[in-house]
Amino acid sequence: MKALFFDLDGTLLDSNKKIPASAAEALTAAREKGVKVFVCTGRSLRVEKMLGWTTELQLFDGGVYCNGACIYLEGETNYVFIEPKAVRAVLDEVSRYDGVHTSLNGEGAEHAFNFTPPESMMGPWGMKPEDIHPLDDAAINHCTKMLIFYKELVNSTRKLPEELYPRLVERCGDLATMYLTDQGATIQVVSRESSKREGIERVRRALGIAPEELAVFGDDLNDLEMISAYPVSIAMGNAVEEVKAAAKHITRANDEGGIEYALKHILKII
Repeated sequence: MKALFFDLDGTLLDSNKKIPASAAEALTAAREKGVKVFVCTGRSLRVEKMLGWTTELQLFDGGVYCNGACIYLEGETNYVFIEPKAVRAVLDEVSRYDGVHTSLNGEGAEHAFNFTPPESMMGPWGMKPEDIHPLDDAAINHCTKMLIFYKELVNSTRKLPEELYPRLVERCGDLATMYLTDQGATIQVVSRESSKREGIERVRRALGIAPEELAVFGDDLNDLEMISAYPVSIAMGNAVEEVKAAAKHITRANDEGGIEYALKHILKII
């Protein structure tokens, strides 16, 4: 085993949005054995600010962010942008619903919104006022990921209107990839050329390793493609049933030491 790819929310992070000490120690032990460790998340490169990380980034050799639309490897960052026509179509559909919010993730920490973000969003989103850009052509043409949600997203469990996701798929499913996640509370939109699997493939090819020499860990529907694609795939004990069914292995839940258990007893690399 030469590389490990970890989803964050529901996988590497516990219910308090922290990396458990047992998981951090397991990742450190794996890296000491020469195994490379990567984040593979729907979150942006701003993740360390959102989660209040200080030393946690030292656990990783790089990452796949924005569901594969952003790759950070060996000090370089590369982006894949959503087709602007799809961004406009999503914005148009969302505008039909009162209180449904949209964020457009640009390069780095740049964001644009279809509403005025309150001050209370800044900390949880890891943003500063200068990170917020107008929702104009520049934001639309350089969008790596869109999020659709109620309120301020963080800790929100309110489900989106049931008909919104199928309407988006029908209208622009040939131009963008959409994931309904967080039990229906969030829709994530990325380019048709982006996915966690494609992001992993870009890293894999750059490292020159074979598919069977890496392992992927996940729990939610945006992890399903990568979980289905690789010979060594591990679903968390708290994963949705579709991910469990597709995975080669199932470990303990994220709040029950699932990462440490998998590295010790399933992969046997520490």
